Amino acid sequence: MSHSQADLARLERYGPETREYTLAIITDEDHASQVELEDGQIAWQSTLRYDRLYREQDSTTGKIRYRMEEIPPEEGGEHQLISLIAEGGRGAEFSELVLFGQRLITFDDRTGLVCEIRNQNQLVPRHILMTGSGDEVFKGFKSEWATLKGDEMVVGSHGKNAREEWIKILDRNYGLRSRNWHRNYQRMREALGIGEQGYVTHEAAEWHPYRNCWLFFPRKISRTPFDEAVDERERGGNTLIMASADFTQIKTLEVGPITPERGVSSFKLIPGRPDECIGLKSVEIGDHTETYLFCFDLQGNVLQEDTLIGRYKCEGVEIL
Repeated sequence: MSHSQADLARLERYGPETREYTLAIITDEDHASQVELEDGQIAWQSTLRYDRLYREQDSTTGKIRYRMEEIPPEEGGEHQLISLIAEGGRGAEFSELVLFGQRLITFDDRTGLVCEIRNQNQLVPRHILMTGSGDEVFKGFKSEWATLKGDEMVVGSHGKNAREEWIKILDRNYGLRSRNWHRNYQRMREALGIGEQGYVTHEAAEWHPYRNCWLFFPRKISRTPFDEAVDERERGGNTLIMASADFTQIKTLEVGPITPERGVSSFKLIPGRPDECIGLKSVEIGDHTETYLFCFDLQGNVLQEDTLIGRYKCEGVEIL
């Protein structure tokens, strides 16, 4: 592996001839995640589901389409992940999935836990990320997006306030550095025309090693101050941000129509097809949650319309 960086290896594990992929999708059920185990112990659980994704090309028009097919639970399409670690009575609120070498990694946005998922349903805690710089407050880092850049994994948060503008950088041995990304988040807000009153909520990002650029797909974009009811129903975005490595040059791209209650909670570049992406959109209005899967390319074309995958909230997708 040493000759190839982890971010390139991740994109090159399939070639352009691949037509079928296995997806891993993880749920973040917020308050609904608490369960009682058989021995009476309180624990927190999340569902990890596997689905198939097919890439199809129309022989006459040349148009690309993606199609998802569920793997039934009885065929191994659904697994329960159990965590015994919580903060403030909440845990197992997994918000992202990333393959880091051979390891499938997930992040609890409540406790700051970084876990490897083994044998489809075993959680192995590897790190606890703390909020902000990691030094001043005993509070888990609200991990919301993660990607590989070179041989490191970059983990970020919403970017809505100063604490959530820090990023965490983990090496292959889980060594940790914290960086203040205020300027980068600020430049993205400016590129979207968001002033002091508004906010942008980030839950989905990828580093593109071939284009040497950052891709951010904000979940929420608002020109007015945060109001939960309005945020839930009206602030979903359809704007992809493409930023140079140092965020000095930023372009934006509209992808498909806006559906105001749906916002992007995770997306990935498709290995072997690095200009095509798969993503999740989440709905969260009070206790009502839904998740949709969609596909698009970096020219802004929709390659699969929003497809309902469940009446629960999923915030992480990865191609296995």
